Amino acid sequence: MAELKRINLSFDLRNETARKAYEIIISKRSAKTAFVTEAVLAYVKNNTPINKQTIKDAVREAIQEAGVIAVNTVNSEESTEGIPDDVFDIISQI
Repeated sequence: MAELKRINLSFDLRNETARKAYEIIISKRSAKTAFVTEAVLAYVKNNTPINKQTIKDAVREAIQEAGVIAVNTVNSEESTEGIPDDVFDIISQI
């Protein structure tokens, strides 16, 4: 025999985020459990925490795309001419 568990949820409809979530779940009618199951699993799978290195890499990539940092692909050295030291200090403090 299958084991079933029930969870009761409360949504404060004065909270806009909670109200939106409630309306989405209610709109699923008979498939609410399946929808919540899929939503929770997708959230956990895709919700990777952003660490400091990820932020540093993203900032570095954005600066490179803007053409401020030129990367020498031969010996993997970066030319940082024209970038104020404050930018590197900010990134290092993250």
